[in-house]
Amino acid sequence: MENTKNSQINIPDIRQSPNWSRYLNWIGWNSYLTSFGVNVEIMKIKIGGLVKVQHPKPLTSGDLEEIEKIALENNAMFVKIEPHISQDISLLESAGYIISLSPLSPPSTIYINLALDEKNLLKKISKSGRYSIRRAGKEGAEVKFYPNPDPEILEKFYELMRRSAKKQGFSVQSFEDLKKKAEVFGEECTVVLGYDSRGELTGGKFFLTYEKAVWYVHAGTTELGRKLDAGHKMMWESLVRFKNLGYTVMDMDGIDDDRFPIFTKKWGGFSYFKEKFGGEVIRFPYPYIKYHSKFLKFLAKYRMLPL
Repeated sequence: MENTKNSQINIPDIRQSPNWSRYLNWIGWNSYLTSFGVNVEIMKIKIGGLVKVQHPKPLTSGDLEEIEKIALENNAMFVKIEPHISQDISLLESAGYIISLSPLSPPSTIYINLALDEKNLLKKISKSGRYSIRRAGKEGAEVKFYPNPDPEILEKFYELMRRSAKKQGFSVQSFEDLKKKAEVFGEECTVVLGYDSRGELTGGKFFLTYEKAVWYVHAGTTELGRKLDAGHKMMWESLVRFKNLGYTVMDMDGIDDDRFPIFTKKWGGFSYFKEKFGGEVIRFPYPYIKYHSKFLKFLAKYRMLPL
């Protein structure tokens, strides 16, 4: 598998989509759209504002000036930028930003090229991955797609995701959080559920789309699903379906990253699963932060803050 910082596949990130801003508004963030089309998100707290800009298009000096103005108008304590892969980092550094070791979103991911024909898409999958897909098929595993899922489908998916996460030692957000994502994305949200030959649930996946790209956001597998390798068949059929719908890239939305061992320390298992499907490993640049609070500026002189 190719490992790169820069990629010929360059997609706008879902965290820059209008729907993602609507979701963040529900959580409590305030959204600003700059004149250059960059989403700037601000959380107001008693002592100031927290500003984040996640995976925007390559920022220019004009973008940074406008972000700075928004930050000052909102009494920002700091501005956190998570650059996209093609960002000129020297521009951030010359504007007073320094490296942060505390990412807010996955610092590395995998892009799967859905523009490939089905035969070559399958070839990219590892030998063990292709075996698992065939095995699940022979066991009678079925896959069903639910675009713009209704509450009943969301509840089914959430419960299996919750149980799967508990078994693996992960925490999950509330059902209301999942429901809000599905609500704001509407037809751009798809739940995929897997069943065995008797109709028993084996697992599920939750995808969001933006422009021509797909994000693999949540997943869960039952004990039965693990025995049947059902997750591999669900992923393969999802790749084919989204390809046939005209999407060109699937972002696997996070794999482990040795630059951030604490942030990604539990990601080994699902990273191994994602890596089986081939694709291009993307390592985003380090996050960058600029302090506006005099107190935080003072502390940052002596140590790297966990911000």
